[in-house]
Amino acid sequence: MKKRKLHPDEKRVFEVKIRLNIEEKQKLEKIIDLTNTHAPDIFRKLLMKGKLPDASVPLLDIQTYYQVRKIGLTYNAYMKAINQSRITEIDQHIGKQVSEILNIVQNKIRKL
Repeated sequence: MKKRKLHPDEKRVFEVKIRLNIEEKQKLEKIIDLTNTHAPDIFRKLLMKGKLPDASVPLLDIQTYYQVRKIGLTYNAYMKAINQSRITEIDQHIGKQVSEILNIVQNKIRKL
């Protein structure tokens, strides 16, 4: 695959070196971990937009969100059925499923 030819104004020809103390280096590494971005990209975004890149969302949080959403959807469906007098109470099987999902979510939160 052929590379796109850059306009002379777009080419990065200048190199800037900086020195950091231990605290600054640790803070930079923390930002790199949170944003999943390389240091030069962090500095460019700070320079051009005046802000840091947004933090990336860890996969665990997304999985936990879907588990909580699943509980909410199940709960809402049964509450609707109860309010429409189609059923009078949640059966034990569904109660066990909701309890299992809650345990999974609790374990994931404890691991954080």
